[in-house]
Amino acid sequence: MSAGRKRTFEKSDALDKAMRVFWEHGYAGTSVSDLTKVLGINKPSLYSAFGNKEQLFAKALEHYMSHYGAPLLERLTQPADLPFADRVRAYMLGIVDLINSDDSPKGCLFVKSCCETGSSALPEDISLSLQEMRQVNAQLLTKAVQAEQKRGLLLQTAKPRDIAEYLLSVLYGLSVLARQGKSRRELVRIVNVAITALPMSQA
Repeated sequence: MSAGRKRTFEKSDALDKAMRVFWEHGYAGTSVSDLTKVLGINKPSLYSAFGNKEQLFAKALEHYMSHYGAPLLERLTQPADLPFADRVRAYMLGIVDLINSDDSPKGCLFVKSCCETGSSALPEDISLSLQEMRQVNAQLLTKAVQAEQKRGLLLQTAKPRDIAEYLLSVLYGLSVLARQGKSRRELVRIVNVAITALPMSQA
């Protein structure tokens, strides 16, 4: 008796490919047929490996955040002896390189997905997950700002959460502009202006 057809794909590779499809087309713009075509498998195999489209998207988003988002966030705190403005610049330039790379879709999968929040096409569970992820990012930025205030490098009158929201707004804007075709040079100019707006202490 046959043991059944052996899967001709590695789940990790398939997940990366699926992530890139969602990255390019968004959740609503990606069909199950799109996914099976790119992965080179049929629908039963996809459902067996990853579940339905919503479950696959959740896995793809988690894959994106762990492989791209988390390493970049480390630039906000390391190296600790680097001035805060330089660490923020390194973080934002890392984002620029990611969203403007020739090796991946333009823009940010997370930001693109957030733009779909509230749409009837995006499942509520996914919308809630995106909101939670955004809260985590805002909290990490807020803590980084608070740490710099304790060191006397940022004005004490500045509100950490406001600065965090400001930086997130800039990053979201960069993602949209990258998808619209802005060059790396243009995006870097925006980063430089954003950095000069930080309320650094003159002491």
